[in-house]
Amino acid sequence: MGENMKVNDIYKVKIIDVNNIGNGIAKIDNFVIFIKNALLDEEVEIKISEVKKNYAIAEIVKIIKKSDKRIDTSCKYYDLCGGCNFLHTTYQNERDIKLKYLEHLFNTKINYLNTNNELNYRNKVILHINKGILGLYNDKTHNICEIDSCLLLDPLINLKIADIKKYDLNNVSEIMIRSVNNKIMISITSKSDDIGLKDIECDSLYINNKHIKGEEYLIDEINGFKFTIYPDSFYQVNREGMTSIYNQAYDYLSKSKSLLDLYCGTGTIGIWNSSKFDTILGVEINENSIKNANINKKLNNISNIEFKCMDAKDIEGKFDTIIVDPPRIGLSKEVIDFLNESNSDEILYISCNPNTLKRDIDLLTNYSLKHISCSDMFPRTKHIESVCILERN
Repeated sequence: MGENMKVNDIYKVKIIDVNNIGNGIAKIDNFVIFIKNALLDEEVEIKISEVKKNYAIAEIVKIIKKSDKRIDTSCKYYDLCGGCNFLHTTYQNERDIKLKYLEHLFNTKINYLNTNNELNYRNKVILHINKGILGLYNDKTHNICEIDSCLLLDPLINLKIADIKKYDLNNVSEIMIRSVNNKIMISITSKSDDIGLKDIECDSLYINNKHIKGEEYLIDEINGFKFTIYPDSFYQVNREGMTSIYNQAYDYLSKSKSLLDLYCGTGTIGIWNSSKFDTILGVEINENSIKNANINKKLNNISNIEFKCMDAKDIEGKFDTIIVDPPRIGLSKEVIDFLNESNSDEILYISCNPNTLKRDIDLLTNYSLKHISCSDMFPRTKHIESVCILERN
Protein backbone atom coordinates (compact mmCIF):
# COMPACT_ATOMS: atom_id res chain seq x y z
CA MET A 1 0.00 0.00 0.00
CA GLY A 2 2.80 2.44 0.90
CA GLU A 3 4.17 2.63 -2.62
CA ASN A 4 0.75 3.72 -3.93
CA MET A 5 0.06 6.30 -1.22
CA LYS A 6 0.72 9.93 -2.11
CA VAL A 7 0.78 13.28 -0.33
CA ASN A 8 -2.69 14.90 -0.23
CA ASP A 9 -4.48 11.55 -0.63
CA ILE A 10 -7.71 11.40 1.41
CA TYR A 11 -8.75 8.31 3.42
CA LYS A 12 -11.28 7.32 6.09
CA VAL A 13 -9.71 5.35 8.94
CA LYS A 14 -10.36 4.14 12.49
CA ILE A 15 -7.78 4.90 15.19
CA ILE A 16 -6.53 1.62 16.69
CA ASP A 17 -3.95 3.03 19.12
CA VAL A 18 -2.30 6.25 20.33
CA ASN A 19 1.45 6.68 20.78
CA ASN A 20 3.24 8.44 23.65
CA ILE A 21 3.46 11.78 21.84
CA GLY A 22 -0.26 12.09 21.20
CA ASN A 23 -0.51 10.79 17.64
CA GLY A 24 -3.29 8.39 16.69
CA ILE A 25 -2.32 5.22 14.85
CA ALA A 26 -4.29 3.70 11.97
CA LYS A 27 -3.51 1.09 9.31
CA ILE A 28 -4.47 0.73 5.67
CA ASP A 29 -3.58 -2.75 4.35
CA ASN A 30 -1.13 -3.08 7.29
CA PHE A 31 0.63 0.16 6.32
CA VAL A 32 0.96 2.34 9.44
CA ILE A 33 -0.28 5.93 9.48
CA PHE A 34 0.37 8.40 12.32
CA ILE A 35 -2.38 11.01 12.66
CA LYS A 36 -1.75 14.16 14.68
CA ASN A 37 -4.17 14.73 17.60
CA ALA A 38 -6.33 11.67 16.84
CA LEU A 39 -7.72 9.60 19.73
CA LEU A 40 -8.37 5.90 20.26
CA ASP A 41 -11.49 4.50 18.54
CA GLU A 42 -12.17 7.71 16.63
CA GLU A 43 -13.22 7.44 13.00
CA VAL A 44 -11.66 10.25 10.98
CA GLU A 45 -11.13 11.49 7.48
CA ILE A 46 -7.43 12.20 6.97
CA LYS A 47 -5.13 13.83 4.44
CA ILE A 48 -1.66 12.37 3.92
CA SER A 49 1.06 14.97 4.55
CA GLU A 50 4.18 12.77 4.36
CA VAL A 51 4.96 9.28 3.06
CA LYS A 52 7.97 7.33 4.34
CA LYS A 53 9.19 3.83 3.48
CA ASN A 54 7.43 2.11 6.38
CA TYR A 55 4.80 4.62 7.50
CA ALA A 56 2.92 7.80 6.61
CA ILE A 57 1.98 10.95 8.50
CA ALA A 58 -1.45 12.51 8.17
CA GLU A 59 -3.68 15.27 9.50
CA ILE A 60 -7.36 15.15 10.39
CA VAL A 61 -9.68 16.67 7.80
CA LYS A 62 -12.92 15.69 9.53
CA ILE A 63 -13.90 13.78 12.67
CA ILE A 64 -16.65 11.32 11.77
CA LYS A 65 -16.92 9.61 15.20
CA LYS A 66 -15.54 11.60 18.13
CA SER A 67 -13.96 10.12 21.27
CA ASP A 68 -15.60 10.95 24.60
CA LYS A 69 -12.08 11.82 25.78
CA ARG A 70 -11.75 14.64 23.25
CA ILE A 71 -12.08 18.20 24.60
CA ASP A 72 -12.06 21.61 22.99
CA THR A 73 -8.53 22.88 22.54
CA SER A 74 -8.10 25.95 24.70
CA CYS A 75 -5.01 27.36 22.95
CA LYS A 76 -5.22 29.38 19.75
CA TYR A 77 -1.59 28.46 18.92
CA TYR A 78 -2.03 24.69 19.37
CA ASP A 79 -1.71 23.79 15.69
CA LEU A 80 0.98 26.42 15.04
CA CYS A 81 3.40 26.10 17.95
CA GLY A 82 3.80 22.35 18.45
CA GLY A 83 5.03 22.66 22.02
CA CYS A 84 1.98 20.86 23.46
CA ASN A 85 0.73 17.44 22.39
CA PHE A 86 -2.30 16.65 24.56
CA LEU A 87 -4.47 19.77 24.84
CA HIS A 88 -7.10 18.05 22.67
CA THR A 89 -7.83 15.38 25.28
CA THR A 90 -8.54 15.12 29.00
CA TYR A 91 -5.64 15.35 31.41
CA GLN A 92 -6.51 11.90 32.80
CA ASN A 93 -6.38 10.37 29.32
CA GLU A 94 -2.99 11.99 28.72
CA ARG A 95 -1.69 10.38 31.92
CA ASP A 96 -3.18 7.01 30.98
CA ILE A 97 -1.46 7.15 27.57
CA LYS A 98 1.90 8.03 29.10
CA LEU A 99 1.65 5.39 31.81
CA LYS A 100 0.69 2.69 29.30
CA TYR A 101 3.70 3.63 27.17
CA LEU A 102 6.11 3.52 30.13
CA GLU A 103 4.83 0.20 31.43
CA HIS A 104 5.19 -1.33 27.97
CA LEU A 105 8.67 0.16 27.51
CA PHE A 106 10.05 -1.06 30.85
CA ASN A 107 7.83 -4.17 31.12
CA THR A 108 7.00 -3.40 34.75
CA LYS A 109 4.45 -1.54 36.86
CA ILE A 110 5.20 2.18 37.16
CA ASN A 111 4.46 4.26 40.25
CA TYR A 112 2.76 7.46 39.01
CA LEU A 113 3.55 10.48 41.21
CA ASN A 114 0.52 12.74 41.20
CA THR A 115 0.81 16.44 40.47
CA ASN A 116 -2.08 18.88 40.34
CA ASN A 117 -0.81 21.68 38.13
CA GLU A 118 -2.04 20.82 34.65
CA LEU A 119 -1.48 24.39 33.38
CA ASN A 120 0.48 27.53 34.37
CA TYR A 121 3.29 25.45 35.86
CA ARG A 122 6.32 26.60 33.86
CA ASN A 123 8.54 28.99 35.82
CA LYS A 124 10.83 29.69 32.86
CA VAL A 125 10.49 30.47 29.17
CA ILE A 126 12.94 31.35 26.39
CA LEU A 127 11.38 33.60 23.76
CA HIS A 128 12.92 34.13 20.33
CA ILE A 129 12.72 37.29 18.24
CA ASN A 130 13.07 37.67 14.49
CA LYS A 131 12.53 41.05 12.80
CA GLY A 132 10.83 42.32 15.93
CA ILE A 133 8.40 39.37 16.12
CA LEU A 134 8.46 37.62 19.51
CA GLY A 135 7.37 34.04 20.11
CA LEU A 136 8.30 30.38 20.42
CA TYR A 137 10.00 28.16 17.89
CA ASN A 138 7.66 25.82 16.06
CA ASP A 139 8.30 22.19 16.94
CA LYS A 140 11.43 20.92 15.11
CA THR A 141 12.00 24.21 13.24
CA HIS A 142 13.37 27.69 13.83
CA ASN A 143 10.20 29.32 12.50
CA ILE A 144 8.72 31.62 15.12
CA CYS A 145 5.13 31.24 16.28
CA GLU A 146 4.20 34.69 17.58
CA ILE A 147 2.44 34.52 20.96
CA ASP A 148 0.82 36.89 23.43
CA SER A 149 0.76 34.29 26.22
CA CYS A 150 1.09 30.55 26.85
CA LEU A 151 -1.22 28.30 28.89
CA LEU A 152 1.74 26.45 30.40
CA LEU A 153 3.46 29.56 31.76
CA ASP A 154 3.22 31.12 35.20
CA PRO A 155 0.68 33.97 34.88
CA LEU A 156 3.36 36.46 36.01
CA ILE A 157 5.48 35.47 32.99
CA ASN A 158 2.49 35.97 30.68
CA LEU A 159 1.97 39.47 32.10
CA LYS A 160 5.64 40.24 31.49
CA ILE A 161 5.40 39.04 27.87
CA ALA A 162 2.63 41.62 27.37
CA ASP A 163 4.95 44.31 28.79
CA ILE A 164 7.88 43.24 26.61
CA LYS A 165 5.80 43.43 23.41
CA LYS A 166 5.35 47.18 24.00
CA TYR A 167 9.07 47.73 23.31
CA ASP A 168 11.06 47.90 20.07
CA LEU A 169 12.55 44.39 19.75
CA ASN A 170 14.38 44.75 16.43
CA ASN A 171 17.86 44.54 18.00
CA VAL A 172 16.91 41.70 20.36
CA SER A 173 17.35 38.01 19.47
CA GLU A 174 16.35 36.16 22.66
CA ILE A 175 14.67 36.83 26.00
CA MET A 176 14.62 34.48 28.98
CA ILE A 177 12.04 35.07 31.73
CA ARG A 178 11.97 33.29 35.09
CA SER A 179 9.37 33.51 37.82
CA VAL A 180 10.57 32.67 41.36
CA ASN A 181 8.45 33.33 44.44
CA ASN A 182 6.46 36.08 42.72
CA LYS A 183 9.64 37.76 41.45
CA ILE A 184 10.65 38.12 37.80
CA MET A 185 14.13 37.67 36.32
CA ILE A 186 14.79 38.68 32.71
CA SER A 187 17.88 37.91 30.66
CA ILE A 188 18.18 39.50 27.21
CA THR A 189 20.46 38.68 24.29
CA SER A 190 20.76 41.63 21.92
CA LYS A 191 23.09 43.39 19.48
CA SER A 192 23.66 46.17 22.00
CA ASP A 193 23.46 46.69 25.75
CA ASP A 194 21.83 50.06 25.17
CA ILE A 195 18.26 49.03 24.38
CA GLY A 196 14.88 50.34 25.51
CA LEU A 197 14.21 47.08 27.36
CA LYS A 198 16.81 48.04 29.98
CA ASP A 199 14.05 50.17 31.55
CA ILE A 200 11.57 47.31 31.87
CA GLU A 201 10.23 46.67 35.36
CA CYS A 202 11.53 43.43 36.91
CA ASP A 203 13.31 42.14 40.01
CA SER A 204 16.50 41.09 38.21
CA LEU A 205 17.76 42.12 34.77
CA TYR A 206 20.67 40.83 32.70
CA ILE A 207 21.63 42.00 29.21
CA ASN A 208 24.19 39.97 27.25
CA ASN A 209 25.17 38.09 30.45
CA LYS A 210 25.81 41.35 32.35
CA HIS A 211 23.89 42.12 35.52
CA ILE A 212 22.13 45.46 34.86
CA LYS A 213 19.82 46.07 37.80
CA GLY A 214 17.90 44.49 40.64
CA GLU A 215 18.91 41.34 42.48
CA GLU A 216 21.87 39.33 41.20
CA TYR A 217 19.98 36.10 41.81
CA LEU A 218 16.55 35.01 43.05
CA ILE A 219 15.95 32.51 45.87
CA ASP A 220 13.44 29.68 45.96
CA GLU A 221 12.70 27.72 49.14
CA ILE A 222 11.31 24.17 49.17
CA ASN A 223 11.21 21.62 52.01
CA GLY A 224 13.22 24.02 54.14
CA PHE A 225 16.04 24.28 51.57
CA LYS A 226 17.02 27.52 49.81
CA PHE A 227 18.22 27.56 46.21
CA THR A 228 19.77 30.49 44.38
CA ILE A 229 18.76 30.92 40.77
CA TYR A 230 20.85 32.83 38.22
CA PRO A 231 19.87 33.29 34.55
CA ASP A 232 21.85 30.20 33.47
CA SER A 233 21.11 28.04 36.55
CA PHE A 234 19.58 24.65 35.88
CA TYR A 235 16.34 24.53 37.82
CA GLN A 236 13.35 22.34 37.02
CA VAL A 237 10.61 24.29 35.22
CA ASN A 238 7.84 22.69 37.30
CA ARG A 239 8.24 23.30 41.02
CA GLU A 240 5.59 20.77 42.09
CA GLY A 241 6.92 18.14 39.71
CA MET A 242 10.46 18.69 40.98
CA THR A 243 9.28 18.28 44.57
CA SER A 244 7.54 14.97 43.78
CA ILE A 245 10.57 13.55 41.93
CA TYR A 246 13.16 14.64 44.49
CA ASN A 247 11.06 13.44 47.43
CA GLN A 248 10.71 10.08 45.68
CA ALA A 249 14.48 10.01 45.19
CA TYR A 250 14.86 10.59 48.92
CA ASP A 251 12.58 7.62 49.66
CA TYR A 252 14.35 5.35 47.17
CA LEU A 253 17.86 5.83 48.53
CA SER A 254 19.12 3.42 51.16
CA LYS A 255 21.05 4.47 54.24
CA SER A 256 24.43 4.39 52.52
CA LYS A 257 27.44 6.33 53.77
CA SER A 258 28.76 8.08 50.65
CA LEU A 259 27.06 9.63 47.62
CA LEU A 260 28.38 10.76 44.24
CA ASP A 261 26.10 13.21 42.42
CA LEU A 262 27.03 13.28 38.74
CA TYR A 263 25.61 16.09 36.58
CA CYS A 264 25.03 17.86 39.90
CA GLY A 265 24.18 21.20 38.27
CA THR A 266 23.57 23.72 41.03
CA GLY A 267 23.55 20.99 43.70
CA THR A 268 19.79 20.78 44.24
CA ILE A 269 19.39 16.99 44.47
CA GLY A 270 22.56 16.53 46.56
CA ILE A 271 21.49 19.20 49.05
CA TRP A 272 17.98 17.68 49.11
CA ASN A 273 19.46 14.31 50.21
CA SER A 274 22.33 15.64 52.35
CA SER A 275 20.92 14.33 55.63
CA LYS A 276 20.98 10.72 54.38
CA PHE A 277 24.75 10.55 53.83
CA ASP A 278 27.97 11.12 55.72
CA THR A 279 29.74 12.52 52.64
CA ILE A 280 28.55 13.77 49.24
CA LEU A 281 30.60 14.72 46.18
CA GLY A 282 28.82 16.74 43.49
CA VAL A 283 30.47 16.76 40.07
CA GLU A 284 29.61 19.05 37.16
CA ILE A 285 31.51 20.12 34.03
CA ASN A 286 29.95 23.62 34.01
CA GLU A 287 32.02 26.02 36.12
CA ASN A 288 29.17 28.51 36.70
CA SER A 289 26.93 25.71 37.99
CA ILE A 290 29.58 24.70 40.53
CA LYS A 291 29.88 28.32 41.74
CA ASN A 292 26.09 28.36 42.11
CA ALA A 293 26.15 25.01 43.96
CA ASN A 294 28.70 26.28 46.49
CA ILE A 295 26.51 29.33 47.18
CA ASN A 296 23.57 26.97 47.78
CA LYS A 297 25.73 24.85 50.10
CA LYS A 298 26.62 27.91 52.18
CA LEU A 299 23.06 29.22 52.14
CA ASN A 300 21.79 25.93 53.62
CA ASN A 301 24.65 25.52 56.14
CA ILE A 302 25.58 22.07 54.80
CA SER A 303 29.06 20.79 55.64
CA ASN A 304 29.04 17.17 54.38
CA ILE A 305 28.92 18.04 50.66
CA GLU A 306 31.71 19.08 48.28
CA PHE A 307 31.28 20.34 44.72
CA LYS A 308 33.95 19.94 42.03
CA CYS A 309 34.14 21.12 38.44
CA MET A 310 35.42 18.03 36.64
CA ASP A 311 34.66 15.27 34.14
CA ALA A 312 33.13 12.02 35.35
CA LYS A 313 35.95 9.98 33.83
CA ASP A 314 38.44 11.65 36.17
CA ILE A 315 36.63 10.68 39.40
CA GLU A 316 38.50 8.45 41.84
CA GLY A 317 37.30 6.48 44.85
CA LYS A 318 34.31 4.27 45.67
CA PHE A 319 30.83 5.55 46.51
CA ASP A 320 27.99 3.55 48.00
CA THR A 321 25.40 5.43 45.93
CA ILE A 322 25.63 7.35 42.63
CA ILE A 323 22.99 9.79 41.35
CA VAL A 324 22.81 10.66 37.65
CA ASP A 325 20.49 13.29 36.18
CA PRO A 326 21.73 13.68 32.59
CA PRO A 327 20.31 15.82 29.75
CA ARG A 328 17.76 14.37 27.34
CA ILE A 329 20.39 12.51 25.30
CA GLY A 330 21.17 10.31 28.31
CA LEU A 331 24.51 8.99 29.51
CA SER A 332 27.69 9.00 27.42
CA LYS A 333 29.59 5.76 26.80
CA GLU A 334 32.33 6.99 29.14
CA VAL A 335 29.84 7.50 32.00
CA ILE A 336 28.19 4.11 31.32
CA ASP A 337 31.63 2.46 31.54
CA PHE A 338 32.44 4.40 34.72
CA LEU A 339 29.18 3.32 36.37
CA ASN A 340 29.58 -0.34 35.40
CA GLU A 341 33.08 -0.35 36.90
CA SER A 342 32.18 1.74 39.96
CA ASN A 343 31.15 -1.21 42.14
CA SER A 344 28.61 1.05 43.86
CA ASP A 345 25.68 -0.55 45.66
CA GLU A 346 23.01 1.48 43.88
CA ILE A 347 22.43 4.04 41.13
CA LEU A 348 19.63 6.57 41.29
CA TYR A 349 18.79 7.67 37.74
CA ILE A 350 16.59 10.74 37.13
CA SER A 351 15.58 11.07 33.49
CA CYS A 352 13.56 13.41 31.27
CA ASN A 353 13.61 10.92 28.36
CA PRO A 354 12.25 7.40 28.96
CA ASN A 355 13.75 6.09 25.71
CA THR A 356 17.34 7.00 26.57
CA LEU A 357 16.68 5.84 30.15
CA LYS A 358 15.67 2.39 28.85
CA ARG A 359 18.72 2.29 26.57
CA ASP A 360 21.06 3.20 29.44
CA ILE A 361 19.52 0.68 31.85
CA ASP A 362 20.15 -2.05 29.26
CA LEU A 363 23.78 -0.88 28.94
CA LEU A 364 24.34 -0.84 32.71
CA THR A 365 24.86 -4.59 32.69
CA ASN A 366 26.21 -4.76 36.25
CA TYR A 367 22.93 -3.33 37.60
CA SER A 368 19.25 -4.28 37.63
CA LEU A 369 16.15 -2.10 37.82
CA LYS A 370 14.54 -2.29 41.27
CA HIS A 371 11.96 0.55 41.36
CA ILE A 372 10.72 3.17 38.90
CA SER A 373 8.33 6.13 39.24
CA CYS A 374 7.25 8.85 36.85
CA SER A 375 5.96 12.36 37.39
CA ASP A 376 4.11 14.77 35.15
CA MET A 377 6.88 17.35 35.16
CA PHE A 378 5.64 18.60 31.76
CA PRO A 379 1.81 18.23 31.57
CA ARG A 380 0.13 18.64 28.15
CA THR A 381 3.44 17.99 26.37
CA LYS A 382 5.02 14.72 25.17
CA HIS A 383 7.73 14.81 27.85
CA ILE A 384 7.88 12.63 30.99
CA GLU A 385 10.18 12.75 34.02
CA SER A 386 11.19 9.43 35.60
CA VAL A 387 13.19 8.37 38.64
CA CYS A 388 14.45 4.84 39.23
CA ILE A 389 16.80 2.90 41.46
CA LEU A 390 19.24 0.34 40.06
CA GLU A 391 20.88 -2.25 42.32
CA ARG A 392 24.22 -3.91 41.71
CA ASN A 393 23.85 -7.50 40.53
